[in-house]
Amino acid sequence: MSSKFLHIIDSAQESKRVFDLSVDYLKDSLHESVATAQSKSQSVSFNTSKVQTTGWLKGSLSYPWVVLCTIIPAVMEMIV
Repeated sequence: MSSKFLHIIDSAQESKRVFDLSVDYLKDSLHESVATAQSKSQSVSFNTSKVQTTGWLKGSLSYPWVVLCTIIPAVMEMIV
């Protein structure tokens, strides 16, 4: 294998390690925050039923970039 390829693999492994560490830090921070709130007898609730939308269209088409990058070029290709 070339040294360039090995460097890419090493870089990817290091990036994954940094990502895993940040996920672990966020998880620990969340658990600590919830434990602190529960020890202070505060109500902790997680609302997972709320769906974020852009208010434009439903589903994956709610993102304007989908229209700009896929639909408009397809229409232009049909016209030309």
